[in-house]
Amino acid sequence: MRSPVCGLIVLALVACREKVVAPAAPAAAPAPAPQVSVLRSDPACVASFDAPGARERIRAPAGELKIGALAGLKDGDEENVAWIRRLVAELKRRGAGVLVADGDVGEIPDEQETLLGLLAESGLPVLVVAGNREVRSELDAVEAELRKKGARIVDLSHTRIVDLGDVTVVGLPGAFERRQLHADGACVYAQKDIDAVSAALDRIGPPALLVAAVPPRGHDGRALDVSEAQNLGDPRLVPLLRKAQFGIFGEVWESGGRAVDGRGAPVPPNTESAQLYLNPGAADRTPWPMTDGTTVAGQAALLTVRGRNASWEPVRPPEEKR
Repeated sequence: MRSPVCGLIVLALVACREKVVAPAAPAAAPAPAPQVSVLRSDPACVASFDAPGARERIRAPAGELKIGALAGLKDGDEENVAWIRRLVAELKRRGAGVLVADGDVGEIPDEQETLLGLLAESGLPVLVVAGNREVRSELDAVEAELRKKGARIVDLSHTRIVDLGDVTVVGLPGAFERRQLHADGACVYAQKDIDAVSAALDRIGPPALLVAAVPPRGHDGRALDVSEAQNLGDPRLVPLLRKAQFGIFGEVWESGGRAVDGRGAPVPPNTESAQLYLNPGAADRTPWPMTDGTTVAGQAALLTVRGRNASWEPVRPPEEKR
């Protein structure tokens, strides 16, 4: 997720190429531009919390739950497929009972089927959150095909609340601005959707886990949303953190592999916290420059919920023996 400045420059260049109306011709009133409602999202992108099937229970309480968090799966080439297969195997080896695919699960349906299929091969339930690249109708079709093959895929665009026994998941799919979209047909959430998530969090008992492709707006360089020295998350999500004790967020890959508490202070790995919000980073094998000056090629995270506290640890496959 990069700075929105480039999008503004493009808009400015487009504006400069508009034709000038000849003086002799009467100026016609311009046709009104289509307006995007700020009150609701596209119903196809996100179901109502009251819709049939909007809540599902897939696990009984066990006292502890480990969640494998992956985001930015991205590419279906052979090298990346092999890498993500190793990431999933390592998450399962460390005890993951559920996987979360948090945005950027492939540009096109073939990639989505390959990448989500890799996660489903683990035999674990897979919770999917669409980001700014997935075309809703295409992703629905891919998931339907994988379910026919036995995959346990739950899409948080449709199943909005998932009871995992030791924590309840609430999903908010999509981007928060249309200029962030990378594909026609990808989804944008609106204030109405945030309000609906807030009301849902009021109704469920703690602990709750909010899963969204977009991180909340941070306030310094330690946050989950820092890119090019800017905090790029959605400020409207910040109040939700007072209701959701835990969270998994993606998209800003430069800030991946870190977690913060409710004050925005870093939570070190393997440290329990009553509030914990995680950016697992991009799972894609492509080397990615991080805000701390390092470069990371493909990572995930394990979120452990135990009672009212949670901890996390970064996950990379063990080095291959040569």
